[in-house]
Amino acid sequence: MEIAIVVLSSLLLICCIVSGSMLISLRNSLKTERNRFDNITDSIFDYKMVWSEDLSYIEFGKKLVNLLANCGLAPDKNYIKSVFGDSAMSNDGEMSLCVNALKRSGTVSEYYSSDGVSGLIHWRSVSFTEKDGKLKICSLGRDISGETISRKVDEEMRAELLGEFDNLRRAEENAQASIFSFISEGENIFVKTSPRLCGLWGFEDTDTIPLDGLYSLMKPENILEVQRDVARFLSGVSEEIYADASIKTTSGAYRNYTIQCRFNRGITDYRYLRTGLILDTTSGRFSREEAFKDRQKDLITGLYNRTGFMLEGKILLEKLQSENRSAVLVCIHVTRLRKISMLFGIEISDILSKLYAETLTRLTPNDSVIGKVGAEDYALIYQCGDKEEVEKLMKKISIVVENHCDNNTLPAVLKEQSTFLAGACFSDGSDDISSIYNKASVTLFSGSREPGKICCYFDPEVEKKVSGRDIVENEIGEALKHGELELYYQPKISIKTGQIVGAEALMRWNHRTQGLIMPNEFIHIAEEMGIISKIDEWGLLQACKQNKIWQDKGYPPVTISVNMSQAQLYQTDVVASVKNALEESGIAPQYIEVELTETMAMVDIDRTISVLNSLKELGVSISMDDFGTGYSSLSSLKILPIDLLKIDRSLVYDIETNMTARHITKAICELGKAMDLTLLAEGVENTAQRDILEELGCDIIQGFLYSKPQPAAVVERNFLIPALERAKAGERENKA
Repeated sequence: MEIAIVVLSSLLLICCIVSGSMLISLRNSLKTERNRFDNITDSIFDYKMVWSEDLSYIEFGKKLVNLLANCGLAPDKNYIKSVFGDSAMSNDGEMSLCVNALKRSGTVSEYYSSDGVSGLIHWRSVSFTEKDGKLKICSLGRDISGETISRKVDEEMRAELLGEFDNLRRAEENAQASIFSFISEGENIFVKTSPRLCGLWGFEDTDTIPLDGLYSLMKPENILEVQRDVARFLSGVSEEIYADASIKTTSGAYRNYTIQCRFNRGITDYRYLRTGLILDTTSGRFSREEAFKDRQKDLITGLYNRTGFMLEGKILLEKLQSENRSAVLVCIHVTRLRKISMLFGIEISDILSKLYAETLTRLTPNDSVIGKVGAEDYALIYQCGDKEEVEKLMKKISIVVENHCDNNTLPAVLKEQSTFLAGACFSDGSDDISSIYNKASVTLFSGSREPGKICCYFDPEVEKKVSGRDIVENEIGEALKHGELELYYQPKISIKTGQIVGAEALMRWNHRTQGLIMPNEFIHIAEEMGIISKIDEWGLLQACKQNKIWQDKGYPPVTISVNMSQAQLYQTDVVASVKNALEESGIAPQYIEVELTETMAMVDIDRTISVLNSLKELGVSISMDDFGTGYSSLSSLKILPIDLLKIDRSLVYDIETNMTARHITKAICELGKAMDLTLLAEGVENTAQRDILEELGCDIIQGFLYSKPQPAAVVERNFLIPALERAKAGERENKA
């Protein structure tokens, strides 16, 4: 028993010794960590003070005590209150001061020593809880007086630098120079210069433009060299850049500039890191000549305009004549280019213009002079004396254009609408440029080209004629007054009965000296002159009156369709015109049909639907012409209030051999039947075509198989009178 007590006592003694040693070791470790913490804070922070939440305990570091003594302040709770207290504190005593110190960690206090030294202390505070549960705050301060002075100096230097740039900006008002700097934002590079210069280049209300935008304005021969110099400068390979470039201005003329920039070391503002000047060096005779040449260029295509073509063409023509070499001048008219602009937008028209320019430039001989001499007209002059060579060139151009229109770049309908005609005149060795140009231009519109040929050629007989276009432009306005316009009618035949069910009214011009002029020779000119609406209204009224005359004679009633022009649809009150024509003629509205093309209908679909609905309310029917060649979508077609679809002749003429055309026609017929529409095929020329169309489900056919467009009297004699006789014969048979 005694032995057990001794052993237990020994164990207790050993435990006490070990525990004491551990406590001593822990105390030493805590003291070591405290010293380590103090050393770290002393190395990072300049001043320290520890205080309790009730300010009953305050401990100031030696550096802070010395600083306060030098400033005439006591290291007490009043100083703590002056640092962390403010007017926004509540009345909760020292607890609010504690909370405020933690919330305002990062606050700055000032000090003023007796020897005139002033400074700033940046304070940060943390809290910790003692064993007794009391909260204490450890506030650590860092003297930032030197940093503030440096920042103040930097701000003064920056302000001085900006002032210098302002002075330079004011100086540019008195010199052709502007501030120029490169700004990097991620992978994008921008150029910062004066708003005046940006405006001159076409960038309005800005002083910062993309670098690629500036490259696009430079002459091609300058771009690569400038890009190389700028890349070396921005990558740091070179400390400065000194480059010359010709840059296009909003007037279309190029101006010469010298760009001088350098890398400004020590500048922290990235906007002024790579800065310099851009100087306008456009001066002297050379620059004036360049600007004059630029004014002779078409801005869209880059070709010579009419003035430039005549000047440069004169130089080339005189050179060839002096060398006894033949020259040919070709005038090219792009058909319906202006109308394409109106239907598809100016962007599509510009694409086509550039296409023709690129094609002409690439395919013509190197010494050719090429110009865009009008909205729809081009011209070229080059050394050539053979018609076959000219014809080969025109054929090449035609193939390139048609292939381009076959791809997805442009609507498919442009393949038909963007073709061209050409007129050529060979120099006889004595013609000047104006004379040969006028002869080629007259030849272009003379209508003397051979079948299947793109180009026609000037000869003495052409010189005796007056240009057909001049006749139209000069006399179309008087054609109505002189009663020279006339309607022809092409019958529409039921495919099941073979009987006439309607006719299409088509315009003709019986000119007193030129004879019969077809609509494709004057309608588009009337549109350009703005008088097409009057012609349309006259044609509508005449068609209504003629149908009323036929009905009054007792012929079986037929429907007359009248073509509507785009000007009539979008620029006039077509509903009022139709209503007036119906009232004046006395014809019932169900016997009049208004016909518009698919392409025209889609220009402004909302306007088209509104107009067609109003016409339907009058009682007239609506047909859509040229279906299958336009660019309407089925979603738009389903909301158009139409009664009849006309299948275009381009799908009919080879329907016997072209399975694609047959499948498309079949799809149109099925679509029309599904929408409860009447189907009419135009351009039917033989019975085989008629039989196929009947098999596909077509209702009405129109074409030379039955009749070409004829005067009203011929249609009456060949179709209406026989129809009346058959009707009477049928009545007699029924009575018998």
